Amino acid sequence: MLVKRIVWLVIFILSLPAPVLAAEPGNGIIEGRVVNGTVDGSSFAAQDITLKTYQNDTEVGVTTTRADTEGHFVFDGLSTESDYSYQVELNFQEADYPGERLNFDEGEITKSTEVTVYEATTSDEAIKLVMAHTIIYVRQGSLDVVEFYLFVNESDRTYIGLTKVTAEGTRDTLRFFLPEKATELQLGYGLMECCILRSEEGFTDTMPVLPGSREIVYAYKLDYNSGVHNFSKKVNYPINSFNLLVQGEAIQVSSDQLIREEPAVIEETFFNRISGSDFTPGNTLTAQLSGLPQTNNQGAAIWVVLTLIVLGAASGFVYLARKGKLQLVKAQVSFPQSRQKLLIDLAQLDDDFADGKIREEDYRRLRAEKKVQLVTLMQRPKENCGREQ
Repeated sequence: MLVKRIVWLVIFILSLPAPVLAAEPGNGIIEGRVVNGTVDGSSFAAQDITLKTYQNDTEVGVTTTRADTEGHFVFDGLSTESDYSYQVELNFQEADYPGERLNFDEGEITKSTEVTVYEATTSDEAIKLVMAHTIIYVRQGSLDVVEFYLFVNESDRTYIGLTKVTAEGTRDTLRFFLPEKATELQLGYGLMECCILRSEEGFTDTMPVLPGSREIVYAYKLDYNSGVHNFSKKVNYPINSFNLLVQGEAIQVSSDQLIREEPAVIEETFFNRISGSDFTPGNTLTAQLSGLPQTNNQGAAIWVVLTLIVLGAASGFVYLARKGKLQLVKAQVSFPQSRQKLLIDLAQLDDDFADGKIREEDYRRLRAEKKVQLVTLMQRPKENCGREQ
C-alpha cells in the first residue's frame, strides 16, 4: 500500500507544471535614456524605470531602477542567451510607455535603447479625425457595419482624458457613437477589450492617445424590417474627410450632407459611395438606404476583417517590426493575389515613410485608402477566396 501511494505521489508531482526559473545572472547590460518629446518638458529625476525579462516570450522577471536627472538608466547582470529578451517600460504622468523588445545578438553584451515620453494633457483640442470610413454590407434584414478611423494627435502631449471614470482613476479618452439598436459590437485594430467602457451612446476607450496617428477599427450589426433604413452617426471629433460605402448595385443611398461620388467596384463587388469633408463635433451625419433586399443577400461575415485589417496574419502574411520598420513575411497560408498586393503595398509605404521618401500627409492618406480597400476585399464570401487568380 505504501509503495502504491509513493508511486501515485510521484506521478502527481511529475504531472505538475514545471516552475519558470529565474534567469541566470549574466554579463549583459542594457543602457538607455528617457527622452521627453514635449517642448520644455519636465526632467526625469528619480523616475522609476522597469525592465521586464522574457524567456521564450514568457515573462520570468521584473527589475526596477531609477533614471538620473538626465534620464539615463542602466540594467546589468543580464543573460545574453538567445532565448531571453527584454523590454523597458515606464509610467509617466498616468500613461504607459513601453520600449522596443531587445535581444542580445551572439557575442553582444551591451544594448542601447531610447524611450520617448510626453507631458500629459487633459484637453482633447488637438485630437482630429483625418479620415473616417463607414462600410456597410447588406444582408437580408440586417446591415453589417465596419467603422475605420484615422485619428491624429497634433500636439506634442499625450492626451490622458478629462474625466476619471473608475475607482482606480482610469480616464476616458476617445468616445465612439453607436446607432440606436446596434448589436454585436466587435473590437478591431487599435482597441482592447480591457480598456473599453460601454456608455449610453456607444463606448469609450481609456487608453492614452500619444502624439502622432492612431488607427481604430470596430464593427457592429443593425437590423432593418423594411426596404428603407435611415443610418446616422454622431460626430464627436472634427472630421477632415468622411466616406460612406454601401454594398449593392440595387441599393439607393442619399444624404443632404454628403455628396454622391463615383461608385467603387472592388473584386466585382459594387459599392455606392457618398462623401463629405470638414464636419464639426456635435453634428449628426445621416443617410437613407432604400431598396434593401427582401430576399437573402448573404455576404461574408464582417468579423473577418477585424483580425485582418492591419496585421494581415490570416491573409497569408505576418507583419514583423524590425529596426523600426514593418516588414511583411510570407506565412503558411495562401490567399488571393490582389489582397497580397495590398498588404505588400502597405508594407512598402511604411518603408518609404521611414526612409523619408514620402511626406507624412501623403503617407497617412495613401495608407488609410489602401486599408479601406483591404477592409472591402476581406468581406468577400469565404467560398470565393480560392478562385481568384
